[in-house]
Amino acid sequence: MTMAREMVIRPDRCTGCCTCALTCAVTYLGEFDLTRACIRITRHEFEGTFDITFSSTCRNCKQCALACPSGALRAVEIPEGEKEGG
Repeated sequence: MTMAREMVIRPDRCTGCCTCALTCAVTYLGEFDLTRACIRITRHEFEGTFDITFSSTCRNCKQCALACPSGALRAVEIPEGEKEGG
């Protein structure tokens, strides 16, 4: 049975460290430039929460999930037959 890697996103676990965005920028652009990463972390000051969004140019490589230290992003293996819509 083949396995597919799916992204699990848990914004409630995000600490705002931006390791995911830095990993994206370094992986694809070779520079530490958060403004050019395919992932954005937006802080809501009064609530103390974060939004995690992806641009349409995201390659879905999941390097951001592999780099996330808080578990807000995770890449999990799912058997092909169990994927949504599959």
